[in-house]
Amino acid sequence: MISETNLCSSAMNILLVASEFPPGPGGIGRHAADLSLALAFRGYFIDVYSNIDYVEKDKISSFANELPSNVKLHRFIRFGILTYPLRIVRVINAVRRHNYCRIIFTGKFPLWTGGVIKIMYGKQRKVEFFVHGSEINPGNRINKIITHWALSEADIIWAVSEFTRSILPVKVRLQKEARILPNGIHTNIWPGLDSIEQYSDWKGYPKLLTVGSISPRKGQHRVINALPLLIERFPNIHYHIVGMDSNAVYLRDLISTLKLDNNVTIHGCLPGRMELARAFKTSDIFIMLSENQPDGDVEGFGIAILEANNYGLPAIGAFGCGIEDAICPGINGELVNGADVESITNTVIKVLEQNQKYSLGIQEWVRRHDWSFLINDFLKAE
Repeated sequence: MISETNLCSSAMNILLVASEFPPGPGGIGRHAADLSLALAFRGYFIDVYSNIDYVEKDKISSFANELPSNVKLHRFIRFGILTYPLRIVRVINAVRRHNYCRIIFTGKFPLWTGGVIKIMYGKQRKVEFFVHGSEINPGNRINKIITHWALSEADIIWAVSEFTRSILPVKVRLQKEARILPNGIHTNIWPGLDSIEQYSDWKGYPKLLTVGSISPRKGQHRVINALPLLIERFPNIHYHIVGMDSNAVYLRDLISTLKLDNNVTIHGCLPGRMELARAFKTSDIFIMLSENQPDGDVEGFGIAILEANNYGLPAIGAFGCGIEDAICPGINGELVNGADVESITNTVIKVLEQNQKYSLGIQEWVRRHDWSFLINDFLKAE
């Protein structure tokens, strides 16, 4: 239980402004929630300001009620053209009211807000930015200029992977302290492996699984393009896709064109952590062949890889993005050229044949990426 003294002490108060937050979808939101929990478990009081989209109000209320008492969720509401100015005003008011010991921004518009806070308060308040990937170099020129300006105002920049740090503007990398704090997982809040059952109605062997909103960046289309060759080796192979499917038309068209309707299932979003845990336990390989997009949409890490590893599931990921930090070849999975269907096929065969080899490596990899371990590096920067 957190004492009233701690709750009122400025040395224990933290502001976190995020572009998304659970139970809404998105890796940035999941990271923000994980960071909040890690800080809460160490006795900090966290004010979280975020929009929460694509989810019903009752689910938001239920999620908020399950948060620790020292995490307070403030939801941003949309007000047409006033949406973003009002959000900045709310954050400014929060900073004025509280002497936060740390002020953290994560996601594109929060970075802009952080730049405003720094301009207003200068050396009086330090601002820290978490950067993930896609928000760093947006395709819109004006957005990019504003984002790069905001990054130049940060006191500390935390990148979730070496890849993410590498795509920061050169000037920012030279002038600012950019540290790496990889994505992590709270193993203690996930259902235990022995407490969950597999889905009995999921088809196929091997079962390939991707978790993430359907989009070109997540690379579901790359897995589908590799399926015809994989089917030659594994006639009963089945690809299970979990995640927000509102943009799935192009993927369904590809499945139909390649006549793969019997080998692919799009499940959409699963309702909760228990259902997602069952998906991991049911599958044979987690696969995420993320593809960098011309508009700057890139994969910064891939939290779902750690979540899959937590259930003993080896992962296959693509070179050339933040997944290179999420997968250590031969330890918790393998890396491939996401456009090379032969390489993908050979790697699936390898992972299945050497499944036992990954089991020990996966356990250590997950331990090293548990937030109870990672948060120490973050707190040292106080």
